[in-house]
Amino acid sequence: MIRKGLGYGKGKGYYNLVPIDHHIHSLSAKGISLSPISISVKPMKAKFSDGVVREVPFVEAMRPVDLENRQPPQGAEWISEEKKDGSLAFQYLDDGAVAYINRRGNNKTAVYPELTDKEPKQIKTKGLTISQGEIYAYDGRTDKFEKFLSRDLLQDPIEAKRRMETIPLTYGVFDILMKDGEWVTDKPLSERKKILDQTFNENVLKDIKIKPIGIAKDIPAQIKDLEKTGTAEGVVIKNMNSRYVSGKSHYNWLKKKFKHTADVVITGYESGKRAIGNMQMGVYDKKTGKVNYVGSVGTGFKLIEIPNLKKKLDSGKQVFATIEYRNLTKAGKFRMPSVLGFRDDISVKDTHI
Repeated sequence: MIRKGLGYGKGKGYYNLVPIDHHIHSLSAKGISLSPISISVKPMKAKFSDGVVREVPFVEAMRPVDLENRQPPQGAEWISEEKKDGSLAFQYLDDGAVAYINRRGNNKTAVYPELTDKEPKQIKTKGLTISQGEIYAYDGRTDKFEKFLSRDLLQDPIEAKRRMETIPLTYGVFDILMKDGEWVTDKPLSERKKILDQTFNENVLKDIKIKPIGIAKDIPAQIKDLEKTGTAEGVVIKNMNSRYVSGKSHYNWLKKKFKHTADVVITGYESGKRAIGNMQMGVYDKKTGKVNYVGSVGTGFKLIEIPNLKKKLDSGKQVFATIEYRNLTKAGKFRMPSVLGFRDDISVKDTHI
């Protein structure tokens, strides 16, 4: 249900719903409906593929809860979706143009040229439309996180256009938050999926780099198949009755990873023959609000990355990495960790085991 008579009011840095009298944020004046109660947004300016800077609402992503070793839920109301090995992104479509914003609010449109050419022209909308998906690099058999990061960290649009020939990216879309200027986040997932299918149907998606994320009703069978083929990072199991609750981990969405991977913050390093030897890793502890030491890593990163990496660490900038590891020690440290890639789309609170 869209709540009319409510507007954007500042609260803790974000724009949460509060009653208003005469002040209505400019987004509503542009035909964008006011956000439902389940959504926490803040306005941001984003440059679209047509070069026009638009003011749009930035949404904090809904986060799944880790299934860990528990059995996946069963029942007609549950589905499972492939979890691609890439990075979460929001796609904004408006007036024949497109923008891609990652979960930290960084505009990545200029370095995703293969996703900005045909897409906005083929997907017909009557107002701002916001979808959510995963951007990943596919090598013909499986998605490769290392290859994705080699593209995602580029800042030069010309270099990105050159690299897209050898490492093309795909936008795997799985949810829709706004359709033609109207929020749909308070609708159950089953209804959002129908709206998503109408917006991104097979005829529209022909020959373009947008693909719906694969879903299944038989959850154990999909898990078994994907684990065997190694074509996905894992699955996200979702309740079809769930609405979209932004900025929160919710038990209506559950994730199960097939690979042992983790996002970490680099807390320091030891000098070595390559200027950087082992790097100390930490992850955020939700209970204490502190970063806990989880071991050190000295493999997986390339020589060409070291100068820029050392510069960032020496200047006190936060550096984040995704690592792969065999298992955990009894002390909760990573055993045989290796860096898959460095990233800039997460914060300390996103680091976890």
